[in-house]
Amino acid sequence: MARPDTKVDIYGVEKMSPKMTESDYIQFMHLSQVIENALLSERKGYDAFCLGGTLDLGGSILREVLDIPVAFIFESSLYQACLLGTRFAIIGLNEAMLQKQMGLVRGYGLESRMAPSEHLKWTMTDFLEFMEKDPQRVVDSFTETAKRAIEQGAGALIPGFGPLGVFLAERGLHEIEEFPIVDIIASVIKTAEVLVDLAKMGSKRNRKGFGSSATKEELMAARKLYEIE
Repeated sequence: MARPDTKVDIYGVEKMSPKMTESDYIQFMHLSQVIENALLSERKGYDAFCLGGTLDLGGSILREVLDIPVAFIFESSLYQACLLGTRFAIIGLNEAMLQKQMGLVRGYGLESRMAPSEHLKWTMTDFLEFMEKDPQRVVDSFTETAKRAIEQGAGALIPGFGPLGVFLAERGLHEIEEFPIVDIIASVIKTAEVLVDLAKMGSKRNRKGFGSSATKEELMAARKLYEIE
């Protein structure tokens, strides 16, 4: 899905609680790993950083701390969905995740483009087990849930969980009754490519444009003050 001149390296986090998607406090602890990975990627010379989690954790923080472009999988998927249909729906993993994602939609100013969304009523552990032992159940459940969203006005469908998006793309499932399913992995990679192209043209993100008045030097000094490095 990436251009021939684009090299994508994938890094994970060392730890992830089973309740990470359902607890704000656990997400807070989890985010520290993401921030350290992001800073490491910049120091290693990468042109952009992509975040693969569909809760877009640390959105404003990562854009504040990094000078390189940052692409978020959920935000990228929302904008792509707006290009593919008049209204989109999220097919979430469970109620807790879907509510957080609907909050992100409002934060991104796209609430008017969102149709009523649905979820699979699964935990992260449920999905991983079904994916391994009964993949057809995943396909059937997603299809049934997506049809309910389509009946309520969705013109494009967004898988609300990263591994679910990969699962569907690997099986070539790109539409339900001719309604497009956003390939969320492709979306974030293509967004990163565009952001890098824009940066090379001179269109770079302004840290102040995202509400921060601290300089990069002040941020790094604060890391030393709090003994993070």
